[in-house]
Amino acid sequence: MSDHRSSIASAPLRIRRILDPSYPLCREDVVWVLHFVQKKVASKDPALLDLSKPRLLQNFYSYCEAALLLFGSGSHVHAQNGDIRNCLLEAMHGLSELQEALAPSPVCKPQLLPPAEEGN
Repeated sequence: MSDHRSSIASAPLRIRRILDPSYPLCREDVVWVLHFVQKKVASKDPALLDLSKPRLLQNFYSYCEAALLLFGSGSHVHAQNGDIRNCLLEAMHGLSELQEALAPSPVCKPQLLPPAEEGN
């Protein structure tokens, strides 16, 4: 059960990495996103239920196009990285994990520690 929770918690991080143009996309990444979207649809994710019918059709079209690009790419997924990334982005439209992945990273401000007292 903890594996399921940790995979849900890490989904935005993995999505962020997959959508990063500097990250070399591989077949496993594309299959992971397609499976992730499939699970969200099967579980009737509330975010998807709020989408309009035309938007749902666009999501489905992009999902299918990504699958076809993956199928037709053989072992050369990297040759179509931009096209596949755009399809994956559109297929995940509306999902909260995508919104979280696209949100700016929080800037960590270093905390200053009080100076250590000497002589105690």
